[in-house]
Amino acid sequence: MNNIEQARQLEHIRKLYQLINGNRSLVRSNFNRLKPGQKRLLLAASGIQPRSMIIYNSNSQFSHTFGMNFDDLTDKELDDLSKGLRRLQAIIDIFSHCEQQDFIKQ
Repeated sequence: MNNIEQARQLEHIRKLYQLINGNRSLVRSNFNRLKPGQKRLLLAASGIQPRSMIIYNSNSQFSHTFGMNFDDLTDKELDDLSKGLRRLQAIIDIFSHCEQQDFIKQ
């Protein structure tokens, strides 16, 4: 009886693991498909700074910002993404209550 119960528990853990990985891959593909402006907006709302590097030449220097992919994010940044999504959703909800006349420049 113990072996059957353990096998059932392991099966539940395997199914949960598959669900989590399935959702994570869905999130990964959707995040990577965002347009650069959309991704920049989401990262800004999440408080995530894009990775950049200063490149020095003999007579000048300039900053290069890397395009962010899902795999480049840390676990903390992934948690921050959900906060950023909630912030953006709150902004969208507020604008949905506005009327056309609210956007007329006076």
